[in-house]
Amino acid sequence: MTFAVLHALHAIIGDAILDIERVYRDTGTTLAPSDASSVPPSPSPSSSPSPSLSSSQFSAQPRSTSPSLLSSTTLAPSSAHTHIHAPRPRTASPRLPSSPNLRPTRIPSPIPRTRSRSSAHAHLHPSPNLSRSPSPSPSIAAPLDFPALDAPCDPASPAEALTAHPDVANAISRIVAAAGHLSATVRAPFLTLCDASMAYHLPACLRFLEAAHIPELLRDAGPAGVRASRIAERTGVDETKIAHILRLLATHHVVQEAAPDAFAMNRVSSLLDTGKAFDAIVAWPAKKYEDTNGTAAFVALKVGEDEAAAARKRKRASLPPHPRTAFHLSQRTDAHFWAWLEAPGNERRLRRFGSAMGGSRGALTKCASRLAFPFDALPPGSLVVDVGGGIGSTSMRLAEAHPGLRFVIQDREAVCALGIEAWRERCPELIESGRATFQVHDFFTPQPVHGAPPAAFILRVICHDWPDAFARRILLQLRKAARDGGEGGRPTYLVLGDHVLPYACAQAEERRGGDDNGEVGGGEGAEDETELRPLRGARWPLLANMGKASASAYSMDLTMQVTFNGLERTLPELRALLASAGWRIVRVSR
Repeated sequence: MTFAVLHALHAIIGDAILDIERVYRDTGTTLAPSDASSVPPSPSPSSSPSPSLSSSQFSAQPRSTSPSLLSSTTLAPSSAHTHIHAPRPRTASPRLPSSPNLRPTRIPSPIPRTRSRSSAHAHLHPSPNLSRSPSPSPSIAAPLDFPALDAPCDPASPAEALTAHPDVANAISRIVAAAGHLSATVRAPFLTLCDASMAYHLPACLRFLEAAHIPELLRDAGPAGVRASRIAERTGVDETKIAHILRLLATHHVVQEAAPDAFAMNRVSSLLDTGKAFDAIVAWPAKKYEDTNGTAAFVALKVGEDEAAAARKRKRASLPPHPRTAFHLSQRTDAHFWAWLEAPGNERRLRRFGSAMGGSRGALTKCASRLAFPFDALPPGSLVVDVGGGIGSTSMRLAEAHPGLRFVIQDREAVCALGIEAWRERCPELIESGRATFQVHDFFTPQPVHGAPPAAFILRVICHDWPDAFARRILLQLRKAARDGGEGGRPTYLVLGDHVLPYACAQAEERRGGDDNGEVGGGEGAEDETELRPLRGARWPLLANMGKASASAYSMDLTMQVTFNGLERTLPELRALLASAGWRIVRVSR
């Protein structure tokens, strides 16, 4: 019966598109060529690159003068490696006049208005394999196309005004309803819950976008966009935080990422543009909403109602990188999250957190760990150290799948106690035999002596808890304890499990190398060549990061920022972090 539902939803969407196209076609024939929108042909699906996955597993090795290749089946490294894994991603509007002849009453404002330079540009990219259609002759009316998402909204244009046509409005509602139903039907329930439970990041980021007057900066930049570094200079907010906030908004189509770390206005964000100069708004903030259509004020009102969330993100933007976070502001504590979690009175929260970390394994495919790193290729008796391993959920699965390996799970004392309790209940033989042990350890301090160096360190969902300076300290301690693998010896690998955030735009580098699973190998020059392949199905016109389908990874990114001052990182950000601690990525797997 489900397939019948899917086909019905597909038909609803198709019929609605035809209804909209009919209205625009019929209306376009009644317009003079100068009044109709002329839009270049759309790119063919085959001509547009696909995106790279938002979560992957890497294999990296300590830098060595003799780097080696790690393939999916053969281990022949000559230096310690890092192998990184990340799980697969995932109010009524105000009524405005719909007729181009009706405009809202405006109150004169002392702030000068700035003409939108980007409104004259259609941000469409025709395929190089398709030639442009010849311009219509003066006697033939050009077809009227639906407004483009990547172009600023012009409420006075015939195309935009026609969206209020009763038939078009009805068809749009059907498309949105069917698409949402279709998505909820086919998507993994866990990912739907992830999006719903972390949806608070979207209004908080939207509030930041509006309160920092970023739409005005995007307008001035035009379709090429403005780099996050430039926005940082104008707003005084950290460049990395700006890039990650805007990338989450780009994933939800509020803005667009025109190039890596460069963002541009689109049809949605253009409604937040007051038409005034950025400097003028900064000088007279109380006058910002005067002589505007009221949309920016409406959004500011709605997302500003819950000051407990939105205000903390704005306040956090002005705080130093460490140690104060939005978490400290909300909980009114100076303790780090982990110390706070273990404080008297938070016992229930601590247990819930341990269960949540174990439950997050549900987001991974059952074979993810084997695809990401060939644990079965390690010699019998090899030691695997699960650093910051919590109650040992990952190690438990690996121990069951690889009976020849030994495991040490390291964490804080309170967490280790919970882990021992869980293992004695689920697999007591592993604890009693000594194949698995728990060890209280602070990963900012040197690794305890384990006899021979470990065959592999696992660092799953740890680095995203920390800003670069602190994550580097963790990685350096592991690097000091790692074996390079010189003179024929086996190196120590680092299996790093984190989201890898793709850009919301395509990159030329993504077209190189790798197999259909998104794995890439490393060897000579791997630092410069290791790139994720595009995501399957991310063909035109979808975003390079699959948009809504990857949204949970970007919500998790903001969760890490407000809780720990950490972040989920892009592949270039991860590569730079690992290199600064002496590790080299040699393999990335989804």
